[in-house]
Amino acid sequence: MSETLRILGFDPGTRVAGFGVIDATQGRTARLVDCGAIRLVSPGSKEAPPMADRLRHLHAELGRLVTEHEPQVFAVETVFHGKSFESVLKVGEARGVGLLAASLHGLDIGEFSPAEVKKTVTGNGRASKTQVQSMMVRLLELDGNPGPADVTDALAIAFCYAQRLWRRQLPEREESPTAVALKEARAAPRRRTPAAELIAIQQEKARHRAKG
Repeated sequence: MSETLRILGFDPGTRVAGFGVIDATQGRTARLVDCGAIRLVSPGSKEAPPMADRLRHLHAELGRLVTEHEPQVFAVETVFHGKSFESVLKVGEARGVGLLAASLHGLDIGEFSPAEVKKTVTGNGRASKTQVQSMMVRLLELDGNPGPADVTDALAIAFCYAQRLWRRQLPEREESPTAVALKEARAAPRRRTPAAELIAIQQEKARHRAKG
């Protein structure tokens, strides 16, 4: 990992898709670069554009973001199978567009389950969206909520990728002399005190007499 790695997190959707761009440093810090919502259906619109048009617009916006921010990594969630079939299908289509855009631009791709993202950010794999939002504000030291849940989720996905890299880079802890000594003491066979040794001999003699 170079001194700074730029990560584009993506929360797919066919009405609103969230994105979050962060810089992750070797010093285990993350800084917000940009975030927002890609609206594929106008708020309050009674009729949504055809799906093909929405996906084309999504691809173009993702391409624009990659060109503007030049991330090295694209991070996205795997499809959550607990949703309805129709919902999974639509999210899968948007997710596929994101993967295509990332691949065409030569980005590294990281994929995480929703539970993994939640656990990384909050410590709880079943955390609510409100809890994820609250933690991302703290982790990125933001002044306030960066936007709707789609945006916060995208930032959380990007942060999850950064956290995984940081864990890989952690050096093995060098044990202190005291810790080494304690470990050796636990591994060595225990020595009996003279009194304990005498009692053991007497017990052994008593067993022999009982057998005889």
